Amino acid sequence: MTQRLVPVSISKILVGFDGSEHSKKAVELGVGLALKWNAELYLIHVLEEYDVPEGYRQFAKIEHVDPSTYFDTVGEGFLEPAENRARAAGIKKLERINAQGHPAEEILKAAQEYNVDLIILGCRGLGKFPRAFLGGVCTKVLTHADCSCIIVK
Repeated sequence: MTQRLVPVSISKILVGFDGSEHSKKAVELGVGLALKWNAELYLIHVLEEYDVPEGYRQFAKIEHVDPSTYFDTVGEGFLEPAENRARAAGIKKLERINAQGHPAEEILKAAQEYNVDLIILGCRGLGKFPRAFLGGVCTKVLTHADCSCIIVK
């Protein structure tokens, strides 16, 4: 007896990117799948509060600069190479997302906000704490996501 496979349709893909080798592989997979399915590609980079250097905090306070500008600037710098790679491969529908907060929570929030069909993450990022301490971004996203997830090694 032959079973019919249900066709898979992916129209929106969210890829977490932090510059790590695994996140670079996640971008490669996301780009390939977005091309295959003509899907929209969303690249997200999340900075946590502790990622802001103390020197910048002091500068921002003295100069009355909004500290969130740091997050925007750094996030744009992280996402630019990933976007360039996607555009060079032929991706037309792409959006960059800079977020501030806990990576898993922000990835899940973006996935819901943009109603994505698939989340792709690298298995190990550049986070400062071991996954045993915080439970790991991938574990939290896999546990709480409403859509399919792929973890890349």
